[in-house]
Amino acid sequence: MSSLPFHFPDVYEGLAEAEGLLALTSNAIVLEYQIKDVFTGAFKSDLKKVVLPFEQIDDVEFRTNFLRTDITIQMNSMELVHDVPNAKQGRVQLKISRKHRREAAAIAHEVSITVSDRKLEKLERPEIESHDE
Repeated sequence: MSSLPFHFPDVYEGLAEAEGLLALTSNAIVLEYQIKDVFTGAFKSDLKKVVLPFEQIDDVEFRTNFLRTDITIQMNSMELVHDVPNAKQGRVQLKISRKHRREAAAIAHEVSITVSDRKLEKLERPEIESHDE
C-alpha cells in the first residue's frame, strides 16, 4: 500500500506545523514527519520516524465530516508517542486532506482488522503474552 500524507496543525502553540507520511508494514504503522515554522517554512526539524507496532495499538479510529478527516491512533503506552506532536495520553491524531479520504479509510480499516486479529490471537493463546514479559 502506498504512503498516506498527513499533518499535525498547531505544533508549538501554533508557531509550527508538521507534515508527514504514514506507511504500513507487516507489523507496524510507520510515521515519518518533519516540523517547520508556519511563518516562512525555512526552519525545519530533522526528519523524525516513529514505528507503532500493531501489538501496542489499542484502537484506530477514522472520522470524517464535511470539513476534515482524522485518523486517531490510541496506543497502550505513552512511551512510543511521547515525542509526536500533539500526542496526549498515548493518543495521536493525524489530520488527512480531503483528497486522501478514501485511502485513509482503507488504511484505518486494515489496521483495525489487524489489531483485532492480534488481540484475538492473544486471547486464544495466552502463553504468547507471558513470554513477552
